[in-house]
Amino acid sequence: MTTSAPVPALDRDMIARLRADIIASSWTTDTLDELLSDGALSALMRDSRLPALVELAGVDAPAATLTRFFIGGQPERASALDAALPTLGAAGLETLGLAATIDEDEAASALVMPRPCSKSAPKRERAQASEGEEASFPTAPALPTMRDPDEEPEPEAVADPWMRALYDLRPHAAALPGGEHEWWVTSDLGEGQTGKPLADHHVMGIGGATRTLLEMTVRDQVDSALDVGCGCGIQALYLATHARRVVATDLSARACALTQFNAALNETKIDVREGSLFEPVEGETFDLIVTNPPFVITPDTVRCASGMHEYRDGGMDRDNLIAAVLRGAPSCMAPGGTLQMLANWEIPESRNPDTQWSQRVDEWLDGLPVDAWVVQRDVLDPARYVDMWIRDSGGPLMARADYERAYTSWLVDFRRAGTGAIGMGFVALRRLDEAEAASGGRHAFDLSLDGHAPRGRDVSWALASLRGPELWDTVLTRASDVREERHYVPGSPDPELLILHQGGGLGRSVPVSSAVSAVVGASDGELTVGQIVAAVAMLTSVEADDVRAEVEAPLRDLIRWGFLTY
Repeated sequence: MTTSAPVPALDRDMIARLRADIIASSWTTDTLDELLSDGALSALMRDSRLPALVELAGVDAPAATLTRFFIGGQPERASALDAALPTLGAAGLETLGLAATIDEDEAASALVMPRPCSKSAPKRERAQASEGEEASFPTAPALPTMRDPDEEPEPEAVADPWMRALYDLRPHAAALPGGEHEWWVTSDLGEGQTGKPLADHHVMGIGGATRTLLEMTVRDQVDSALDVGCGCGIQALYLATHARRVVATDLSARACALTQFNAALNETKIDVREGSLFEPVEGETFDLIVTNPPFVITPDTVRCASGMHEYRDGGMDRDNLIAAVLRGAPSCMAPGGTLQMLANWEIPESRNPDTQWSQRVDEWLDGLPVDAWVVQRDVLDPARYVDMWIRDSGGPLMARADYERAYTSWLVDFRRAGTGAIGMGFVALRRLDEAEAASGGRHAFDLSLDGHAPRGRDVSWALASLRGPELWDTVLTRASDVREERHYVPGSPDPELLILHQGGGLGRSVPVSSAVSAVVGASDGELTVGQIVAAVAMLTSVEADDVRAEVEAPLRDLIRWGFLTY
């Protein structure tokens, strides 16, 4: 596995020393919580490092040094790194390719904390020094002294050069069904740390989209799992906590190298393979597949002008990368296996982005032996989509002419394609067995799940509910956290609006009719839906068939969203 861009050395002995030093320094997410305020931690999540650097200024604890250096992107003296990593040392960091020596000028230009004036010190600092406190202002150089030529020369002072990090390295923790886990994850430095636009070969760390996929992944114990487009390997590290065998693939050789490094740093066995999508695992099947593929819709004009950012652009035309993943996935899924992915799709100008968005995705799923749950969590017009992705790769750091040229080229491409909006969301698939496939796959499309982002158990339940028992013969139980809100016109005895609220699960609030409310209210695990519908029909003097027609679709939705279980 080769790559033209530098990658950390896969020296397992030195990586083990790095791991031991990090553990000894207690550089964990809990320690970061102690070192930094909530505001500074929140800023780091937004890739804003300055609040953390202000709070850590002058703190010499090893964890503070490592945080400033690897997360804050601040230069540190080699001696400080030697103290923070006593087994590996600054020289070891350089050998691993994680850090480099820099000169005084480069260090001075990178340091962001205010430094005292070299000519004189403020009166307050002089006063502090007179009281026995360490002076922070520079002292005058000592006068030269006469030396006897026959004396042994004094040893020269050991140089203590400045060093800078070449990668982002940070702790990451998760509470999973199998227990608590702590990892250290290496990725490329972001533009906030370097002050430069992202390189074409940039390997992302743990961003918001990554966290969304991590949260919604089903965490049942499985025999095999696959991470497609592994990037820095964080999805694969999670998978290794509940899968006996984990394979990670990526078209980027550099991403594969970083995944291998992180697997070694975290003493985790991951089979890393270079290649496009499912090509490296042809002929194999998996119980669980996760992927955050490089799905950004990028025109060739933009690629030619500013290059192809591998972490987000798969090099395919329009949104066809998502089609390729969906069409290729079933052959790699074991019967009953699950695929979970983030995606986006184009919505033609002629279609309503709120009511007709699913047609394109449904076409991709047509004929596949899978059940599918597809959620459009957001919809962007082309201008907002373009602005978001240009800013993502360092747009504010681009020259104005380059920024505007890329922006207009992108918009023109969408106009020529007749794209009215771009939907963004996620797809979950379950591979059918032969008997299920004979009747065809079942697909559910939800728009903008307000409330909580789905967790693994929510996804698992939603897919299972598509194959639930016959509705009218099913005994349903209302979730204990469901509450009803009623709105009345003043003086009216009947409510004008009824809303069901879900305290847990997806945290949704759903308007319902009085008939649906009555069925949900009576669903206490005793009567079938058919029996409840018959009773509602009798009480309201409405034909039972009419009540069934009114409540069937809403009840199936409420089951899928976890308001009702069977």
